[in-house]
Amino acid sequence: MRRKGLWIIVAGLMLVGGVLFATSLWKSETTIKPPLPTVRVGAVTAEVRQSTYCWSDGGEAVCEDHALPTADDLQLVPVEPGAEIDVEFHAEPANASFHQIIDGELVRADLVVPDEPGVYLFETGGEWPRGDSRYVFGVEVKE
Repeated sequence: MRRKGLWIIVAGLMLVGGVLFATSLWKSETTIKPPLPTVRVGAVTAEVRQSTYCWSDGGEAVCEDHALPTADDLQLVPVEPGAEIDVEFHAEPANASFHQIIDGELVRADLVVPDEPGVYLFETGGEWPRGDSRYVFGVEVKE
């Protein structure tokens, strides 16, 4: 009987230890990712996805490299032709940039949606004291 009680205590301690360890890993991963910006295209808010980044938090740093997306990778939002794009970062970046993704290449672009109907993908980002980060989003201009 004593032995069974000891095993129950050991199993309980292992379970609690595993939960605490998993929680610390989860916290560490979520706190090291850069915050997503808010992107408004005209009157619509676009879904923004995290792209390539290197970000630090205290003594830890995480880097992830992502390929440029295709239209199938993103949730496209319908927008008006010529709509202005407003990117609101969590803090002003030192070097902000904005590109349109054309045939898998980054092309510098103005913060305006083209007038022609079609699907358009964009990439934006910058540098902050905690690291650098890139973000992607897509829109669809209907006829």
